[in-house]
Amino acid sequence: MTVFGQGPINTVRVANSHLTAHTMRFKVLFVTTALYLASGSAVAAPLYKWVDENGQIRYSDRLPPTQVRKEHQQLNSQGVVVTTKEAAKSQEEIAAEAEAKRQQELQAAEQAKLDKLQNQKDQVLLLTFSSEQELTLARDDRLDVLDSVIRLITKSIDSTQTQLSELESVAELNYTSKEKEVPGGLAQKIEHFSRKIESRTDQLLLKLEEKNSINQQYELDLARYRELKSEEEAN
Repeated sequence: MTVFGQGPINTVRVANSHLTAHTMRFKVLFVTTALYLASGSAVAAPLYKWVDENGQIRYSDRLPPTQVRKEHQQLNSQGVVVTTKEAAKSQEEIAAEAEAKRQQELQAAEQAKLDKLQNQKDQVLLLTFSSEQELTLARDDRLDVLDSVIRLITKSIDSTQTQLSELESVAELNYTSKEKEVPGGLAQKIEHFSRKIESRTDQLLLKLEEKNSINQQYELDLARYRELKSEEEAN
């Protein structure tokens, strides 16, 4: 430990080393006493503690102007920390914190909306179905209707495909095989039935996707229904 004075500020520098709590307290008390004696005053001056730009721990009875906005502590005459002041934040840090807070508020608002929507769905689920059996029956009814539509579309595709195959056979037998141009009327019919099959096939795929979605939603609703019922029984 080195005690030295510079102008009106009496300063003590302590190397930043591994000190035990007891030794550090003893040194702080010693520094306080030294500053008290050096001041020549009957009233003990406050003691400040900070870490300089070189990582050295410093004590002084006056805080340098360059340290005012940086982190520092004020100690009493017994060397006990009275107050701790955090380093002043830069404009970039302030802006970053404001943006982080804004994002948190947005996320909280979005989560509140999701929670409200989920609560509404839960209420509909509980009011609509009084048992798991009712939930299953509702799913089965929807699938039955959808399966009927799928059968009709499939039948239409098969029928159209038969007609198209007949027209293509005529075109192949009478014109294409003889390297003759297919008449416009026949070509238009072939094009019409080809597009009709494409359209029906697209419809069929959509209905199959809808059927898969119904089954997936049923599994989710059933799991949620069981969870809500368990909560009711627990309460």
